[in-house]
Amino acid sequence: MPIHAPTLPPRPALDRGDPPALVILRFDLRRVLRLKLGRFFGFAFLLILLVECVTLYTTHLMGTSPAWAQLKPVADQFMPQGAAYQAQLLHPAMVALLWLQVALVGGGLVARDSLYRIRPLIYAHPVRPLDYLGAKALLAVGLPFTIQLAFILLPWALSMAVGGLNGPVWPTAPLYLIPAALLNAVLMGAVTLGASSMASSPRAGFGWALGIMIGSGALAGVLSATLGGDPRLLALGVGNLTKVWPQLLCQAPSPTEIGLGPALLGTAGHVVLWTWIALRRTRPSEASL
Repeated sequence: MPIHAPTLPPRPALDRGDPPALVILRFDLRRVLRLKLGRFFGFAFLLILLVECVTLYTTHLMGTSPAWAQLKPVADQFMPQGAAYQAQLLHPAMVALLWLQVALVGGGLVARDSLYRIRPLIYAHPVRPLDYLGAKALLAVGLPFTIQLAFILLPWALSMAVGGLNGPVWPTAPLYLIPAALLNAVLMGAVTLGASSMASSPRAGFGWALGIMIGSGALAGVLSATLGGDPRLLALGVGNLTKVWPQLLCQAPSPTEIGLGPALLGTAGHVVLWTWIALRRTRPSEASL
């Protein structure tokens, strides 16, 4: 009986299939969904959003119903209208909770691959470092942006439905708040990617991300108080920046008094710094076993 040489499978066509960045993104997104973090955070975000919608509808009734009109002077003391009300759609409490979720998710994006030595296997395929980091960045930025988008568009749609152009939320509010949400998301994504790339495990990445947020805010506060209370130095804190962007773009009075120039410089500096760290820490030379 003749013996034939074993046949090899056909060589895969590298020009077919999805781009590597999308494949990695889809894998990470499925892994994040399996963690079921959305149950706790989804309930908390839904509760905050429900309070905002109830406040919005009550504000509408006070402006249109004669029976509620007598309560408006009292309500204006704790529910201010105008630019401050629009900026509160991205409430500081929601932003702080979002930082916690992004730190939990983003802290493990790169650190988990470092812990289980996955990057050498990834780079053994036709995957460039920019493909790898781009997939991680899309998830790290896309998650906070999507959540903030819900807090902008749902109250805006409710206001347009119950009050039209004269509702409590400005018809043009998304034009101011969506750029603020995008800046916040980019800042959160850059910080968590840089933190995750320096960590050796997801827990350490979570600690790094929270440490950067809390530590940068504490350092900014100490420097501001030491150097004569200059509010511009508060822009060194990433938590301060994510709270102040909605107020700046809506032109609302800011309790931190961080101006537009310092906020731009602080945001750009943090994004460049932590992105550079992530680029350095995810090179193929850093992925060796």
